[in-house]
Order: sequence, then C-alpha cells, then structure tokens
Amino acid sequence: AAAGASPPLNLSTSNLSAVASESVDAVVSLSALCRANLTAALAEVRRVLKSNGRLVVFEPTLGLDSRSTRRLQVLASPLHEARPPLPPSVYVDGQLFFTSTYLRALTDGCRLDDDLAGLLEEGGWSRQSMARHSLAAARSWLTAPFVLGVWRP
Repeated sequence: AAAGASPPLNLSTSNLSAVASESVDAVVSLSALCRANLTAALAEVRRVLKSNGRLVVFEPTLGLDSRSTRRLQVLASPLHEARPPLPPSVYVDGQLFFTSTYLRALTDGCRLDDDLAGLLEEGGWSRQSMARHSLAAARSWLTAPFVLGVWRP
C-alpha cells in the first residue's frame, strides 16, 4: 500500500456493513459475487466505494456464446440454493440419478444464470474495461465462461 493508504480489507459481501460509506478505493471480486445475493452485494459495493472507486471483477458468468451451456447454467443454478437443501443423493427406480455434491462441483457453488456485465450496466455502473473469457482451467465447463472487467459506480 502507498504511504498513507489504508491496508487492503478481506471481507465477504455479507459483512461490508462494518465499512464506512464512500470509503473504499477499489473492490476486487474473484468468484465471490456469484456466490452472493447479487442485488444486495452490488448495493453494498456501491455504498462503500468512493465516487471515483472501482469494482474489479473476475467472475464466472452466463455463457453468451453457447446456447447449450447457457441453458444448463440456467437449469443448474437455482438447484444448489434449494430449500430445503437437496438430499445428498437422489434415486429414481433404484438407480442413482443425482448427487448434490456433483451439482456443487459443476457450479462451484455459484449462481451461473446471471450476466454480471449486463446487470452492472443495467444498474448504472460505468464500464471502464471488460473482456469475456472461456477459462480452460475452470473446475467445470459450466463455470468456464468468465467476465474480467472494471466498473465505476
């Protein structure tokens, strides 16, 4: 950190309430927003960022290039948030049909049915830079579409 600058904070989006409004220069999210209530998290990020602050994201996002990937992301995303939670295993006619562990591995615990870049711009965030990538090292092909970008409130 530069002389006089505050040290970096490592906070989850659920506990930004301890951070003063308009006090943060930058928020960096590496696969964190996809695990949060996106509307609430972005509102908190906007609240804590200074007017010239930046939101830097590297997040899995809705795959816009492949219709089949996009459809599966939309189908799989709400399942890991099912209430009550999904049972560890589901059997159909005596055959193992599904394991919730497998689903969590496929989605990496993320909601993948949101186009984060589109939502930021619809929410009035100003895009500074943005690129969409397909991450070859992703844990699953459902989490391969990523967005890397910088937005200002």
